[in-house]
Amino acid sequence: MNQNINSALKRIELSKKAISEAEEILATLLQGDAVPSVEEPEPARDPVEVVSEVFDVVDKTPPRQDLECYLCGNKVFDNRPQKASGEYKETSPDFVCSNRDTCSGIKQGQYGVLRKSWWLNSKDLPQEWIKTVVPKADPEDTVSTDSPFDNNNSEESEDFTF
Repeated sequence: MNQNINSALKRIELSKKAISEAEEILATLLQGDAVPSVEEPEPARDPVEVVSEVFDVVDKTPPRQDLECYLCGNKVFDNRPQKASGEYKETSPDFVCSNRDTCSGIKQGQYGVLRKSWWLNSKDLPQEWIKTVVPKADPEDTVSTDSPFDNNNSEESEDFTF
């Protein structure tokens, strides 16, 4: 049994050697008159300027003025900008109903009557309240670009079929 395995392994090794010799012969035949490949150096890149300056981001989104309490219909104050500026405590609510008397969300607190209020993680907070309305940018803060598609030249516009 061992002799059969040994002879089979010898035949496999001879086959591998014959295949590698055949590959070398085939490679020389296929190359024939072929031009050897040329490795081109990578094109030089301009050095990249590293900017380490960090800009402070200031949220200029104005507070929402159009919010309405779904319990009493009165105006709701958006306190998020005052909380961000430090004017109000971090624990104060993000939204507060302006109705101090007849809103059905009023609760008796430890130190008095508390108006209905919502935090961003409140379960009953209407999702449309937290959608930010981005104000239109001042013209001096915008950059205008010339687009090649702005031309009214009919010859050029015929080339682009969309």
